Amino acid sequence: MAIKITVPKAPRAPVLPPDMTPCFTLIQDQFPKIGEKIALMWGSVLLQQYLSKIIFDERGGRQGFPMPVVSALMRLYDYHGTLLPEPKAGDDWEHVV
Repeated sequence: MAIKITVPKAPRAPVLPPDMTPCFTLIQDQFPKIGEKIALMWGSVLLQQYLSKIIFDERGGRQGFPMPVVSALMRLYDYHGTLLPEPKAGDDWEHVV
């Protein structure tokens, strides 16, 4: 009897403009789990919330990221924010953003 083992595939990297690709690559190379989460959540409001939490740590007592990684995270945060629709006044989903 043969046992079939399936290994989950890593999420695909988001499609980025050429000037943003190095940011994602840097994060993925130095912090693979964060790169995986970015790829999984790309295109959702949840990614904006996640990036905000890891860029602006409110818990304190943490070492933090190297400056090139912080810069890359902030650039991805800003770029990704431009892809999301603006909430409209009275929109039921306004509280999510």
